Amino acid sequence: MTLQRIGLRASGRARAALAAAVALLVAGCAQDRVVHRAERPALWAAAIPGMSGLPNLFCVTPGLYRSAQPSSDGLLYLSEARPLLPDAPPVKTVLSLRAFDDEDEELLGRSPLVRTEGISFKAWHPEDEDVVKFLRIATTPELQPLLVHCKHGSDRTGMMIAIYRIAVQGWEKEAAVDEMTNGGYGFHALWQNLPAYVMELDVGAIQAQVAEAGPWR
Repeated sequence: MTLQRIGLRASGRARAALAAAVALLVAGCAQDRVVHRAERPALWAAAIPGMSGLPNLFCVTPGLYRSAQPSSDGLLYLSEARPLLPDAPPVKTVLSLRAFDDEDEELLGRSPLVRTEGISFKAWHPEDEDVVKFLRIATTPELQPLLVHCKHGSDRTGMMIAIYRIAVQGWEKEAAVDEMTNGGYGFHALWQNLPAYVMELDVGAIQAQVAEAGPWR
């Protein structure tokens, strides 16, 4: 066998390996977002479509909304104390879970009608102290209705809402994680550490810390 033929066979194997790697990558990307159920349970957050500048917007409870990062149009809408649902009170507080490049404080800071809060939540490293702060803010009546968001409104926001469901509303962990991952919010399968964190969370300890610290001021 000549060296030329050996080289051709080697290059052929290399091309086959590359094609296989690309196929795996494409398959992985195709499953990057978890597909939500066709029939949505009534207790899950209700979508609010058609709100310009407020993508991935859902009503969790009358006092709690979730979304992706609002655009400047969305922040302007919120700053004018306009309701997200007919006959609903306007959002009083916008809570960002983004670790970087947050625009809320700058654009909403000019409005006396909306308060801004922030938690630098890193998706790769959730921490109990961030959860405690979120629950304190989310359960303080004077700050409601509250809109919580991260960049996509999918993973960090989803984890916090799941914990709210468990610690405040009394849901089972499995039910809250089901909504978190299959609720149509765009959960990225990459962040399996987040539902794992929820499942391992000492809810009683978190509730005790929230009760001891009291409402957010």
